[in-house]
Amino acid sequence: MSNENNNQNDDEKKKTVTVRGVDKDLYEKAVLTARETGRTVGEVINQALTSFLGITNKASRTIDQIIQGAKDTGKSFMMGYEDAKKNVTIISDLEELTVTKEEIMQSGKTLSFRNIKKLTLDIDQNTLNYIDSIIGVDDLIIPSTLNKISLLEKCKFVKKIETKS
Repeated sequence: MSNENNNQNDDEKKKTVTVRGVDKDLYEKAVLTARETGRTVGEVINQALTSFLGITNKASRTIDQIIQGAKDTGKSFMMGYEDAKKNVTIISDLEELTVTKEEIMQSGKTLSFRNIKKLTLDIDQNTLNYIDSIIGVDDLIIPSTLNKISLLEKCKFVKKIETKS
């Protein structure tokens, strides 16, 4: 019974269509393919259109992703350019780093932490004022006493934040 319903639904979707401007050689190839595969010309044309539209849709999504990637790269470049104009010391490209309040205060500089897999900050709320930004950190560990909202204002592309007591 359900097979009959499926066939009925398929028949309702089908429509007789006349298409002008079809290349004669392409149509002949479709007819030949239909004969060789034991299918109708309509089935072969439907499959060809489905494949073409799927490829077109995927290409469109890929182009959108490339454009978004270029925008993100441009935005990162501009952020780096703006940071270069500030008096900010960049600490970057490390597997793991632990920084204390004393170390930050002794540096006497505003700091930006970037591209660090695991960053542990052993600081208080006042020391947070000496941190300009935290960018591209996979795992950020902070004291439970630190205000997360104040911290998040300085974060971009941080995957995970853990608190410790």
